[in-house]
Amino acid sequence: MDRRPQRPPSAHPFYVGFNSGQGQIASGGVTGAYLSARYESRREETDWSVLQYLKGETELNPSKPAEDGKVDIQSLDKVIEDLHLQKLLDMPVSNLSNGQTRRARIAKALLGRPKLVLLDEPFMGLDPPTLITLSPMLRSLARRASPLLLFGLRPQDPIPDWLTHLVVLGPNHTVALQGESRNVLFSLRRWAELATASRRPESDLVRKIIHKYGLPPSGMGDILSPKGISRHAVLAQEITPELENEWREAIKTRQGQRSQQGDDLDDLLLLASESQIFHPSSSSSYASPSTSPSSSATRTLGEPLIDLQSVTVKYGPKTVLGHGTGLTLSIRQGTRLALLGPNGSGKTTLLSLLTSDHPQSYSLPITFFGRSRLPSPGIPGLSLWEIQSRIGHSAPEVHAFFPKNLSVRRVLESSWAETYAGKPTLTPERRARVDAFLRFWQPELRQDGVSDDGDDDKSLDWASDRSTHAFGTLPFSAQRLLLLLRAIIKEPDIIILDEAFSGLSAETRDKAMAFLEHGLSASAFVSASESKSNSDSNADSDSDKFRGLNPNQALVVVSHVKEEIPPVVDEWLRLPGEEEVMEHGRGVEGGRTERGYIRTGEGWMKVWGIGTT
Repeated sequence: MDRRPQRPPSAHPFYVGFNSGQGQIASGGVTGAYLSARYESRREETDWSVLQYLKGETELNPSKPAEDGKVDIQSLDKVIEDLHLQKLLDMPVSNLSNGQTRRARIAKALLGRPKLVLLDEPFMGLDPPTLITLSPMLRSLARRASPLLLFGLRPQDPIPDWLTHLVVLGPNHTVALQGESRNVLFSLRRWAELATASRRPESDLVRKIIHKYGLPPSGMGDILSPKGISRHAVLAQEITPELENEWREAIKTRQGQRSQQGDDLDDLLLLASESQIFHPSSSSSYASPSTSPSSSATRTLGEPLIDLQSVTVKYGPKTVLGHGTGLTLSIRQGTRLALLGPNGSGKTTLLSLLTSDHPQSYSLPITFFGRSRLPSPGIPGLSLWEIQSRIGHSAPEVHAFFPKNLSVRRVLESSWAETYAGKPTLTPERRARVDAFLRFWQPELRQDGVSDDGDDDKSLDWASDRSTHAFGTLPFSAQRLLLLLRAIIKEPDIIILDEAFSGLSAETRDKAMAFLEHGLSASAFVSASESKSNSDSNADSDSDKFRGLNPNQALVVVSHVKEEIPPVVDEWLRLPGEEEVMEHGRGVEGGRTERGYIRTGEGWMKVWGIGTT
């Protein structure tokens, strides 16, 4: 008889979520009373280090181990090695980047010896090189079945090539597809072909599929392998009779294992195939997404807005930005830049310099709008408020600190305030701009379920009602969208979008990118169900109509997912990771490209220096 103490049932499954604000350590990750606190080199004696966090020594007296926080040293060393945490062990958890925080949380989960680990969006915020190194470790865990792993992935997340089975969720938490990965992805391809408006036959069967299961998730089908990220073969190749027959037989086999047939999506797709609704040689845009960048003449950029000359940021002896001769960068009028780099390469530090949140922005060789932050003879210095009034910023750090009690309307209006909760300076034109944004985005932001028919469609009272539409009560995706809109609504000189599109559905993300570029004229990019609210917003006078990015504005975007890079981006800058600098001497890389090239599979792998399969 096994007399070992049994763990309680609650200890068996372990949930590790990285959305809805759960991807942070210590209920927010960014600790401190103000945003720039994370960039200070001095730390309090009671700040937790990564090692203390992993060992469970996070009590008020961190030098005294918690009674139930004992960790097996061998297991600790193993997860530290597998997740490349060796160089982070002495770092305060408040100084971790978003990707580093995720690695630490996965390690913490594994140390709990759970039977089952539920990893919800584990790849969110991780760069491609980290994904490629993390995947083999998770694969070894999966093959040992200790613990069992269940992944919750976004459609745009690459699927590890060692995952054997997939479940695709449909509307209202239903299961649309499930089975072996290859067959599920082929069904997804067929589903997308039926849902393509230009191909959709007028048949009761197709209407039934679309009514019950809606549209397929957009962007799904990238595969993560040791060599890189590429499309799965069943999505990239032409449909052959052999491939079609293999898929049909797999569905029929599953049908034979069920007591009765019903309206499962696979059953309906098989019926559509046998009814020859699909053309034998058809291939959908889902299967073969456009990878050709849009050609455009080289744009001429305007005056410098922020200029960095040989900038280096150090915390004691540790260089966190500008290895070697330092970083030189000019953000100019018309810049459309993707800022890339491995987790911990200094992207967040660089952004904090651009926004002037970093304490060292005073002393480093940086000019903001042609002036220094420090005064010089005859020239006054620039205050933090002057700089930030000309910058629109959306980032996980902003999200973590943003007041949860503000209404939807007040969140947008706060763009014209000196602080998040300060009183905004509003004019009739600015109020009209807010109204136009609320009407355009009502389908995504309104949460009370009230119909948009009749007079209610013209009323925006819902946006001021904190009982139903306070920022903190909104879904995570609506919060992210609202902060993105807040960053662009006043048309600042510089827009900085740090993972601003993460957490949005594919449809909302694409709509937001079209809105960023085309403004209220982006109705061609939205569905018919939203056309009514869009037409209302387009009715506003030309004087306060939002037209999207203008040639004098600069855009800086940070993301680890190619689909979250707006098509308008035509320049990239990649910061090297510490290991790349120390072991390979890799420096800062970048350049101008054709519009949209970075979003292609070829372009994405090239800027990351990764081969494709």
